[in-house]
Amino acid sequence: MEQDKKERFLTSQLVDKIIQSNADLQDYRTVSAGDRTLTTPQGLDGFMSVIHRLTLKLTHQRSGATKYLTVMVKVMKGDDNFRQKSLGLVLFPNEINVYSAVIPAFEQLVREAGATLDLRTLAPRIYLAEAGVRYPAYSDQEETFLVMEDVSVAGFVPGPRLNLDQTHLELMARKIAQFHACSYALRVGGQSETLRRLVKQIIPLNFLQDGKIFFESYDIVFKVVFERLFRYFDEKPALLEQANIGDRVKALRSKYDTTPSELMQRCLERDEQYSVILHGDYNRNNVLFRYEGKVPQDVMLIDFQENRCGSPALDLSFFMYMNMPPEAWANGGWDQLLAVYHRELMRCLCDIVKLQPDDEALQPYRFDAMKEHLQKHFIYGAIIAIKFLPCMLANEQEVQEIVHHFHTDVTADAFRQIYLIAGGEIVNERISKVMVHAAQQGYLDMVEKE
Repeated sequence: MEQDKKERFLTSQLVDKIIQSNADLQDYRTVSAGDRTLTTPQGLDGFMSVIHRLTLKLTHQRSGATKYLTVMVKVMKGDDNFRQKSLGLVLFPNEINVYSAVIPAFEQLVREAGATLDLRTLAPRIYLAEAGVRYPAYSDQEETFLVMEDVSVAGFVPGPRLNLDQTHLELMARKIAQFHACSYALRVGGQSETLRRLVKQIIPLNFLQDGKIFFESYDIVFKVVFERLFRYFDEKPALLEQANIGDRVKALRSKYDTTPSELMQRCLERDEQYSVILHGDYNRNNVLFRYEGKVPQDVMLIDFQENRCGSPALDLSFFMYMNMPPEAWANGGWDQLLAVYHRELMRCLCDIVKLQPDDEALQPYRFDAMKEHLQKHFIYGAIIAIKFLPCMLANEQEVQEIVHHFHTDVTADAFRQIYLIAGGEIVNERISKVMVHAAQQGYLDMVEKE
């Protein structure tokens, strides 16, 4: 009954709002109930959201011409208690804000600058974005509605599940560079007040707040995966025998073994020179690729729920440690991908603010200076990656058990037990390689520089 009520709203009142909210649709109407089709595709929903596909047959009121529009409708799951505990009341409004305020501001910046940067495939077109609204015809809760273009029509589809080849990696590096460049262009181009206004609209998503754990589910998983990681290092001490690696990992364990959220909160520190508006959860799961044959040609960003303001390292480090396979780190591959990101960042920044790369105003963003800044925050992505890798590399039965406990009681020992073993030796090897590499790169040095 409740589900029928929601579906009636989505195929009636919501359709009317979509038409009213878009100038290019206002001369169109749906003629009958059969012109509005709602389905819920399998595999698109997440822990906290349901995504419906809504197909509309639209008829022009004067000419009688018809056209079809297919959109994706993203809504929150759960009762108020679940939404509060899962931080849905922060995540969903922040995502709405990115689509309704941040991206339009970036598009205006590029347009007014006469830049060649094309943001049309940065993210899907948004037909309606509402947060904190109440519609009794839908529910008695406060809701968010995000209605976006179905970009599968334009050929954008999910890519490989986890590990990406060089072409995919470089596309993702360049796309996030374009997004970050807009924040720098506002700052360098004399529009810092606009940037401050956009940042102020982001609801803080902290790991610690007022001296307490704020992101409880993350804190629990961090502790379990640290337990697993350090237990594996104890079993295989040879992994830490390389010069300085053992001492750095030992310092990490000593200071943050039981307080990982303190380290993660440190990584969120902002500064007035390098902080940008972030995607916040940048990895293969939250992008779509467009292919010609089997070769990816473009990539689009989706799912901005963990949007923050902070170091670009937060986006880069998670993406690289999560989706760049360990064998690709060797022989200069790691720095090569950073260089791809940086070249695109500087190209876009110079394009928007009309400065040459050697201009004094751009000194802080040269490659060496950027690398020095990124190094202070790159441990962030290593830890986020090892948090997710057990689930990504586990078998189907293990994943089902993880999801079950995550939804019912993430604090239960049953969740801890499955997360300590999910994926077996493959996971142990992967997460240990991540942390050893982070130590080799000097990303753990910030632990010792408190």
